[in-house]
Amino acid sequence: MANTSSAKKRTRVIERKTRIREMQKSKIKSLIKSVESSISKKDQKTAIEQLKIIDPKLQAAGNKKILTKAKISRIQKRLNSRVADIAKK
Repeated sequence: MANTSSAKKRTRVIERKTRIREMQKSKIKSLIKSVESSISKKDQKTAIEQLKIIDPKLQAAGNKKILTKAKISRIQKRLNSRVADIAKK
């Protein structure tokens, strides 16, 4: 338990930042799910449009240290390759 006023304030700040980061992660996950639903419907046009929307948001999440750079590149690679596979089939 925090004793000093500065320690109490720091715990409030940490809690607030945690809530914000959780909300941002949730938004990113829902965007990923929308791209995956387009992929499962084999709708390449909307999947590409959604990828254009999600890419800058992923980069911003990396800059804000919400997701690691490796995780972001892994997500982008998997989504891009799955969208490219729709055209091949």
